[in-house]
Amino acid sequence: MISVLIGSRNRAKVLVRCLEAVLNQEDVDLEVVVLDDGSTTPYATELAGRYANLPVRFLRADVPLGVAGGRNFLMREARGDIFVVVDDDAVFADNRALFKIQETFFQHQDVGIVALKIVDHRDGREDLLIPFSRRDRLKDRGLANKTQLVSYYLGGGHALRRTVWERLGGYQEGLVFGEEEADLSYRAIREGFKILYVPDVVVHHYPEPSVVACGHWSHRGELFYHVRNRLYLAYKYLPLVYGPVYVGIWLSRYLIRSIRLGQFRDYCAGVLSGLLWLKSVKREPLDANAIAYLKQHFGRLWY
Repeated sequence: MISVLIGSRNRAKVLVRCLEAVLNQEDVDLEVVVLDDGSTTPYATELAGRYANLPVRFLRADVPLGVAGGRNFLMREARGDIFVVVDDDAVFADNRALFKIQETFFQHQDVGIVALKIVDHRDGREDLLIPFSRRDRLKDRGLANKTQLVSYYLGGGHALRRTVWERLGGYQEGLVFGEEEADLSYRAIREGFKILYVPDVVVHHYPEPSVVACGHWSHRGELFYHVRNRLYLAYKYLPLVYGPVYVGIWLSRYLIRSIRLGQFRDYCAGVLSGLLWLKSVKREPLDANAIAYLKQHFGRLWY
């Protein structure tokens, strides 16, 4: 069985659009589990009546759990062997998406995570959210359309085996928002799981206001968490040869962004919070096999 997992907060209208695309899927045995993550106006009960005769369960957390925490909550509740996570402001491009994901896992027994092709619709423009740097995509214009092993995935649409989540202990909830996919990718690769990019499965993403900007964590913006979490990733997983360069490049990028957006205080707070957090973090640098995998499959060791 496939469990489609959707976290949602204050987005009832777009959630319905997402659900319709999921429930139109063909040739799969599926359940849908939806988390109302502390919405200010609860809508789980109302929607449960609307979908009463369909394989949809609605759950609610009275206190928002965040992206990583919400996913762990949903995965604990799920019954399937395959977890498919999709953002509530996204839709599958066709009604064979889940079938393709199921077939991918069946055909590739060594693959633990499947990365999907996410088409982001923002400000009247389209962009691809895929596990390749812009430099790699410029070097190979057809990269986005090739099924191949990769080193990470984008969280708005992805799939993983239950066994991956169970063996790794789930998402790192301390990250709250941002970089939780990179963290899980590092751990999965270290444990010997492979990540496969499957461009035939397309997800269209129509971004809504951030759950951070309008949610339980609104005293801190997205930039704060990105800065803080990059420090965590570098310290915990990267060998010393890569760590300082990785941190330097990312902090420089975030500094420029913070000045442009008028968020310098969030930037400084993120650096301070990250450094304080590292005092309690145990370093677990990736081993030689994991580093070799990253080098071969578009891993971003330097930045």
